[in-house]
Amino acid sequence: MAAISPASRPAGWPYLLLAVAAGSFLLFWKLGSMPAQQWDEARAGIHALEALRHPGEWLVSYYKGAPDLWVVKPPLLRWLQSLCFATLGPTELALRLPSALAGLGTLALVWAAGRRWLGHPAAGLLAALVLATAGGFVTRHVTRGGDYDALLTICTTGAVLSWLGYVASGRARLAWVTGIALALAVLTKGVAGVLIGPGLLALVGATGSWHRLRRPAPWLAAALVLAVAAIWYGLRERAAPGYLAAVWQNEGPGRFGAVIENNEEPFHWYISKMVEAKFSFWLAAALLGYVLGWARPRGSRGWWLTRATAAAAGGHLLIISLARTKLAWYDAPLYPLLALQAAAGLWWAGQAVVRERAWRLRPAVLTGAVLLAVAGPYAARLAQLREWYQRRFELPQLLYGNHLRAQVDQHPELNAYALATDGTFNDSPEYYRQVYATQHQHRIARTEPDAAGTLAPGTVLVACGAAAARPWLQRYQCEVLVRTDSCFTLRLGALR
Repeated sequence: MAAISPASRPAGWPYLLLAVAAGSFLLFWKLGSMPAQQWDEARAGIHALEALRHPGEWLVSYYKGAPDLWVVKPPLLRWLQSLCFATLGPTELALRLPSALAGLGTLALVWAAGRRWLGHPAAGLLAALVLATAGGFVTRHVTRGGDYDALLTICTTGAVLSWLGYVASGRARLAWVTGIALALAVLTKGVAGVLIGPGLLALVGATGSWHRLRRPAPWLAAALVLAVAAIWYGLRERAAPGYLAAVWQNEGPGRFGAVIENNEEPFHWYISKMVEAKFSFWLAAALLGYVLGWARPRGSRGWWLTRATAAAAGGHLLIISLARTKLAWYDAPLYPLLALQAAAGLWWAGQAVVRERAWRLRPAVLTGAVLLAVAGPYAARLAQLREWYQRRFELPQLLYGNHLRAQVDQHPELNAYALATDGTFNDSPEYYRQVYATQHQHRIARTEPDAAGTLAPGTVLVACGAAAARPWLQRYQCEVLVRTDSCFTLRLGALR
């Protein structure tokens, strides 16, 4: 926070290591302990497992042996998860590893941007730790889940920061980096990958840098993004027709202009979630950063940074707020940008105090001040992770993986059985069915409550939760082979 001369500034790598170490604990602590979650995470895991079973089908995502036309995301996450499964086995850690590593990479990007645009590696440390403690970033559907949004966020963050560098400096290679980052974002989450685009154009307008668009590099980079998108969607439609129609309905205009699966919220919903929990510790600092940054001298680093984060974050927030379908993780790309601006507000305010009092701060004192500023939010984020861990086995339909592990340990000879669910839609049991079919070559049939009474006596059946087990216990005389929590492995006897 002090005005330190370039000769006296410490090397940046200790600050980067500290940011990586502190962020890694929040990202990786007990990462593999949570069962695969219903909806997107379990579905993504099923796609990755099916990719291992169909090694030649690298274009099409499969669900229960057929092309999936409900979740129609592009393949980048699936490829990475399949690689992790092939290397580490189909574990919960492998399922979430691409997202956690993307989160760590985003922290490193934010650290580098803080160092570059705020002028000191300690400012980069502050920005990275603000991001690590943001409730909208280190959370289950983003960096701690096997979902698409952490990978999307590192791509969009890279695109914004490289575009800022291009607009400020005119270096063509940075425009190309922007194009590559956006192309990867499209390969991660399709249409969502280019929602940051209007914000990039708004940055050009906010800084009066239209002359940068007279060069070929940004247009060639945009052509790269369009070419990658056209090639992917064309190949995917050719491989399994009907894909483009499903994308239109589920991912593009259909999701923007209509409410899908009752996910309708008011216009201000994302802002209210930031205030309540997702960025509550740092929102005032970000607003201060915008006030101070907007008044900084034209052409200064702070002037550029403030306009970049305002344009990109504001544009993305406006688009997702206007969309009729709203989901809690759509705002994930905002938090790296807001973290930079929150760090800027604290850094500039601190600089003003230090200069007023003519203090000279040593690097150790400066680092201590940064760590003290984030200590409370860091403890709160860790407490939230601990609460999630303690409650990880509350939902019975998420317990199949934990129970099947115990079953393999206690009865390794059981390799053919039925898996009974409670009849509600939940992909977590299906994910674990495929895990044990792939990893242990188990023969597992899926069954529902209304099939009770149709299985032959002697069949082994696995059920988790009272709603899944009750129909079978009522219709059969059962021998309990394995029990964990509310899960049972039963040998069905005679009909009652």
